[in-house]
Amino acid sequence: MTTDDIRFPTLGNAIAGRLTTGAVKGLLALIIVWICTWFLSVNPSFSKLAVALLVSYVVAEVASATIERPIVVKESRANPGGPAYVLLPFTASALITFVATFAVTRAIDATTLITVIVVAINAAEIIWLRSWRPGPSPEEEQAKFNEFKRMTGEHFGDDVAEIKHRASEKSREQYYRKYSGEGKKDSNDDGFE
Repeated sequence: MTTDDIRFPTLGNAIAGRLTTGAVKGLLALIIVWICTWFLSVNPSFSKLAVALLVSYVVAEVASATIERPIVVKESRANPGGPAYVLLPFTASALITFVATFAVTRAIDATTLITVIVVAINAAEIIWLRSWRPGPSPEEEQAKFNEFKRMTGEHFGDDVAEIKHRASEKSREQYYRKYSGEGKKDSNDDGFE
């Protein structure tokens, strides 16, 4: 496959995807922060902590998608893996979370708590997804798609043929029912009743 044939998601799609996963991670972080406030005394209110999490996740996820984009395009893979692909967005996310949380709360204890939770959740995501491993190449993805398409055609081919046959029969019957009497007029019928 040439580079022109490869279709990567746009930067907007990458940002939307990162924001979607960020929403899930942010909700998880919010729950953990809420539980931690039961046991730890944190100066700002819970609403400020929630705003700090929201701001930090939105900015960090947009920045992470932007940082990943040149690596994805250079490697011609949706998931190129490698240390730069993993560590650059991870580090940027940690720094952005620290700065954004401190800007919102002005409290180092809350900033530390939120930064540690966000770093732990992001590290868990990296370990779970094994982001350091390269994903399939575009050729491998296309081969898997073609194999899936072929298997689907084999598996459902008879069903598709039967459905087409029934639809054709039904159309034919409707046509004959509708037009079977048309064009024939009674010899007694002069158009008046």
